[in-house]
Amino acid sequence: MMLNDFFVVGIGASAGGHAALKEFFENLSRDTNAAFIIVTHLARDRVSQLPTILSKFAPMPVVRLSGKDSLQSRHIYVLPENAMATVEQGVVHLQARSSTERVNHAVDVFLRSLAKDAGNRAIGVIFSGGGNDGAQGVKCIHDQGGKVLVQAPASASFSWMPTSAIESDSPDLILSPAKLAQAFPDVMYATE
Repeated sequence: MMLNDFFVVGIGASAGGHAALKEFFENLSRDTNAAFIIVTHLARDRVSQLPTILSKFAPMPVVRLSGKDSLQSRHIYVLPENAMATVEQGVVHLQARSSTERVNHAVDVFLRSLAKDAGNRAIGVIFSGGGNDGAQGVKCIHDQGGKVLVQAPASASFSWMPTSAIESDSPDLILSPAKLAQAFPDVMYATE
């Protein structure tokens, strides 16, 4: 288990997730003592533009993960295309996504490893998206004493991922992305 003095936030998003990410980071304080790792679904052959997009409005530096990245507080990390990520002792490791994989479960894979690594210093966030990716991962975070925040399905362009996370019976907060960002200091304080 990692021993950082900051929180590690795993964010899962898919279809409609860019709008939710924009709303969240535009409302997040730059003083938030956390590292944010964004895991999105992306076609294997498409290069992610998310780091460029986020850097226009995010309150902290945005970094594309490259493999074996040591997490730093007040940084936003973005999973590159065609990759899966895990975290161990505060270092994010990348693996190539299997060419035979039909359903992308990158969010669950990352959040399960985050739960194991960060324990009660882990926070899982699920935004707009199709499918149920993330539901198992946030359950693991909840079971390890971490916190779970979910976008209110009514505010999501695609409500399947948020609804699945809610049905996992683990959310601490269900709000719009802006309100989740505004509540973040209280969530972290309640975890300590």
